[in-house]
Amino acid sequence: MTGTARVAAVVLAYRPTASIVDNVAKLAEQADAIYVVNNSPEDAATDEVLAVVDAIDAVTILDQGRNVGVAAGFNAGMRRALADGHDFVWIFDQDSTVAEGMLTALLGAFDAPGRPVAIAGPALRAEETGHLYDGELRSGVRDQTALISSGALFSRAALERIGLHDERLFIDYVDHDISFRALRAGLRLVKVYDTVLDHRFGASVESRFLGRRIYLSNYSPMRHYYMTRNRIIMIRRYGFGRWFWEDAAYATKAWIKVLLCERDRGPKVRAALRGLVAGVRFRQVDTKVD
Repeated sequence: MTGTARVAAVVLAYRPTASIVDNVAKLAEQADAIYVVNNSPEDAATDEVLAVVDAIDAVTILDQGRNVGVAAGFNAGMRRALADGHDFVWIFDQDSTVAEGMLTALLGAFDAPGRPVAIAGPALRAEETGHLYDGELRSGVRDQTALISSGALFSRAALERIGLHDERLFIDYVDHDISFRALRAGLRLVKVYDTVLDHRFGASVESRFLGRRIYLSNYSPMRHYYMTRNRIIMIRRYGFGRWFWEDAAYATKAWIKVLLCERDRGPKVRAALRGLVAGVRFRQVDTKVD
């Protein structure tokens, strides 16, 4: 399949650092085209970094009029990739680093027998520590209930069936939503554990707590608003499945760090409470986005 399929990569850029240049260059060695979505227009530092990115072969910069969010940003690149005739779309956050041979490994998962695969993703490693996240130390290709956006490879056939990301979510749980829609459509999500993506969650910094080394995400109050709001929306849409209990365990650990170790605890708690109310009040409609 790798010899015939046309693959476009989409990289979402919001005030990126110079590290994005190296990652896009690595992507250019594997993908046929790269669409870098500029989600921070009229920012001089971003313009300087993306000018270097734009000089890489096969790169197209897609400037947005404002910060349209993760969902709409990914969609802008995905629409362009599909309009240009690509068979697969491979999406990335700017804080992820692709590994050599990753595309070949992910494409191979779509040849698996059985129900069609909609999305294939790599195993995840913490960029800060160099250690694989919990549950990632496996091998082979295994079915999943959800995949994170960064590093995920989508088939054109699946996107035409389930649509793109729900742009009203803006950020957080965007990946859960499109994953669950794929499952509801009878498609598969798989993780290829033999290829690894280095990924950083939030503005992660090292800290100490009770003599132990920990890493704090330091998400802004705005992120806590969207995380809480969208978690409630996911519960309303998809119920309390396995995803919820895994997510609840992660959220509990994260909030312990927020309450005991991070600054601006008050604004973060208030933002989360506003998100809770907004999630309950959110008007549910058809989420298929073309």
